[in-house]
Amino acid sequence: MRFMFVRFMLCTVLAVPGFAQDQTLRDSVPSIDVVRNRLQLTPEQEARLRPLFLQREQQLYETRTKLEIAASSGEKREVMKNAKSEAQAFNAQVESLLDASQKPAWRDLRDETREKVKERHERQQETRP
Repeated sequence: MRFMFVRFMLCTVLAVPGFAQDQTLRDSVPSIDVVRNRLQLTPEQEARLRPLFLQREQQLYETRTKLEIAASSGEKREVMKNAKSEAQAFNAQVESLLDASQKPAWRDLRDETREKVKERHERQQETRP
């Protein structure tokens, strides 16, 4: 199920041109500002999480690029497999820095973000000829 979601998100990223593509990448992970406010992060937590979020955004850009240049479905599957591992590692790193009361809020925020990306993808599919 999660693999399908990661695949869906990355396909969405590839399907959107230019600026919209950059916006989709940024929207596929909540911003550190949103996380700080929703989870009421301490300054120390924010300082430790900020580089993780920047790294995750960079990973998404790199994954999009790799998918664009992948020549075969096997190469694309390998990129997707790596993307799934990166996503799991990111979530584990984030959760390791949160206290027990923040983890459910983080999971809710991730679910909301996934839903927004899914809705955007569906709207884009509706407007395609």
